[in-house]
Amino acid sequence: MKFTKKEIVYLDPLHTAKTLVLVYLCFSVPIVLLALFVAFVRDGSIPGFTVVSALILNALLGFGLLWIACKVYNWVADTFGGIELALRELPDEIETD
Repeated sequence: MKFTKKEIVYLDPLHTAKTLVLVYLCFSVPIVLLALFVAFVRDGSIPGFTVVSALILNALLGFGLLWIACKVYNWVADTFGGIELALRELPDEIETD
């Protein structure tokens, strides 16, 4: 098997942070909905404002921290080298389910 060695030398901070925050929210929203359900069953009410504001704050903080992480990664990759990947060529036709 033949591998092609590649190195990630740059991450676009804005695009990467936006993408990862959206992926993160896809996982956190169902958990928050479950917490709302549990709060409703236990207390008989839904703390809507608290949950919505927590989701928004979580997304904003997550975006900012991911943006900073990308900037730090770019500096580290430029100074010491980036993450190395071994890639292989795939056939042109790939079966999908």
